[in-house]
Amino acid sequence: MSNNAHLSGNRELYLRLMYELKDYALISLGVILYSFGVTTFMLPYGLTTGGVAGISSIIYYATGIEVQVTYIIINILLLIAAIKILGVRFCLKTIYAVFFMTFTLWLMQRLLEVPDAANDGAYILPRLIGDESFMACMLGAIIEGIGLALCFENNGSTGGTDIIAAIVNKYRQVSLGSVIMACDVVIISSCYFVFHDWARVIYGFVMLFTCSITLDYCIRRQHQSVQFMIFSRNPDAIASAIVSLGHGVTMLNGEGWYTRTSRKVVVSVIRRREQSIVQRMVKSIDPYAFISLTDANSVYGLGFDALKVSESKENKGKRVLVFASNSTHKLAEARAIFGERYDIRSLADIGCYIDIPEKANSPEGNAMLKARFVKRYYGFDCVADDTILECEALNGMPGIYSRNYASIDEESMKSNANLRNMEVLDEGVSQEMLNILHSHEPIVDKPKDHNVKANVDKLLKQLEGKSNRKATLRTVLAFITGDFDDSTNWKIETFDGVLRGEIAQRATDNVSESYFYDSVFIPEGFDKCSQDLGTEINNQISQRSIAITKLKAHLDAKSNRK
Repeated sequence: MSNNAHLSGNRELYLRLMYELKDYALISLGVILYSFGVTTFMLPYGLTTGGVAGISSIIYYATGIEVQVTYIIINILLLIAAIKILGVRFCLKTIYAVFFMTFTLWLMQRLLEVPDAANDGAYILPRLIGDESFMACMLGAIIEGIGLALCFENNGSTGGTDIIAAIVNKYRQVSLGSVIMACDVVIISSCYFVFHDWARVIYGFVMLFTCSITLDYCIRRQHQSVQFMIFSRNPDAIASAIVSLGHGVTMLNGEGWYTRTSRKVVVSVIRRREQSIVQRMVKSIDPYAFISLTDANSVYGLGFDALKVSESKENKGKRVLVFASNSTHKLAEARAIFGERYDIRSLADIGCYIDIPEKANSPEGNAMLKARFVKRYYGFDCVADDTILECEALNGMPGIYSRNYASIDEESMKSNANLRNMEVLDEGVSQEMLNILHSHEPIVDKPKDHNVKANVDKLLKQLEGKSNRKATLRTVLAFITGDFDDSTNWKIETFDGVLRGEIAQRATDNVSESYFYDSVFIPEGFDKCSQDLGTEINNQISQRSIAITKLKAHLDAKSNRK
């Protein structure tokens, strides 16, 4: 390992450690605030709370089971669910927060308690604001809400109903405060059957509502964004500077009505906490730029919040996969095999109209290149394919040149003898794809870049007089999954399908417009070319259908194991 790589690895480890320590420090601050609110404003005034502590208290008064027994049992059950759904990292911080909360509650009481004048040897928590129970209720709820927000914002919680809220928030666009409120409404209402005191119930609801509103406000404030519209005579420099900060930029074309000149408008959505950084940067580049700022309270997408909405009724339970093609034949074949559990989309369905160049020197490489291109620039899990025809008498030709066989000269073929040597697909290839994406015109409904009849004529000519006409069709599928914004966790798997047969003496009367081998390839066990066998038979025996069936079986097996 080089020194640079070693230093880079150490720096990454250091930054990760710093982020973790920051999380624990802010969770600790949140727990201290919460404990202060409980000890200073709730306990001295006999106010009722919700959460697991409230449940434990109600069960204690109703059955005599001690509070700590119920409390620990409920939290253990919730933590088991949280480990499975939210991950170990969330639970480690939650376990830390629960134990630290226990300690800080004990410490706060020891620090604040004073001797009870009415009872020698006893200690009580003082009422710091006199008999103002309502004010204590409000202040305690606000401080507790701020403490909870700090915990949630730094990947932790104080346990109890916070865990239920985090689990629901992971899958639904429901605020944390709303979920906690729903749980606590039931808990606080139940306390009447034990205490028979409506005042305690009402104060409990006031506390609950205030704490939930505070929690939501703090978290929403952290997630608020602003939309910049910047009118400048130096838009390129401003756009480049914003991108260097890790933000996206859209450039709009406009026209200044006063000057009647074309003007570019820079548009970017940025977290509110970074607003002043961008403003200072724009001023340093163009102090005379005109800037319009608009509040964007809800921003969803890469770099912002995840959009959590329920699926439409017709798509519920379906897995979306992009098949990297606009061929109606391929898509119909894939949809028929995958069935109703999958939503198979074409390139056109996701807004990709270019013909992705196949630059690799193997079918595996070409399939992987196309799959990575779709994942990188469109985000979807993707299935991509490449098919080659190999003839024994031609030493595996046309092989990787099957698509544009007629236009490839003999020297080019000889220089690539190892047809199955998989090419390493690096960032250079991806950048080339990006350039193509930005510069090429859509090719939908345009002629293919290869001549089917010329390919057929060349193949038949090279096989003239040869008795060995055995051939193989091989399709390789590349299946890619992973987070759109993190290429380090992308997983690529390949599946292949092979169909053996032979090359006919002459092509069918109607040469295929899609795949030149259809008009000359006779599958093993048949006496007609693929083109004359019909769609139904081809979909059952084709090399592509074999590969797709393997992939579907793999996905179904993984789904059943979950």
